[in-house]
Amino acid sequence: MGKLIALGLALGIQLGGLLGAHLYYSAKPRDVLIVVDTSYGLSAYQTSMAKWLEDYESSQRYRDFHYATDKSYLGDGAANRDKLYRVSFGSMDISTLEQKYPANMYSDRILLTFTEDALTGWVVVHFDK
Repeated sequence: MGKLIALGLALGIQLGGLLGAHLYYSAKPRDVLIVVDTSYGLSAYQTSMAKWLEDYESSQRYRDFHYATDKSYLGDGAANRDKLYRVSFGSMDISTLEQKYPANMYSDRILLTFTEDALTGWVVVHFDK
């Protein structure tokens, strides 16, 4: 009987912890910024980028996705994701990304590009030219 009580108590603690974590992360999701390079060369990779975004978003839980281009912030939510590929503007100025999208505003910052520039504090996803 003692083992059954111990097992029930352990199971209750485990389920309580999982429920608590779920409620906490649901109430306080991480902000993820996804920036797309709008260089002319990337217009041919829109399908690949859209597939990558779909796969990434479906694999992440407890995240709020914010979308931007290297030129401007678009907003959060799927409706803004669809605006990412409307226009190719020209070459990206990588030096302005840190000013436009500071690290303290987002938990994660992801840049989709084909340039080989290194950025600290960013996850850079390269698409081959």
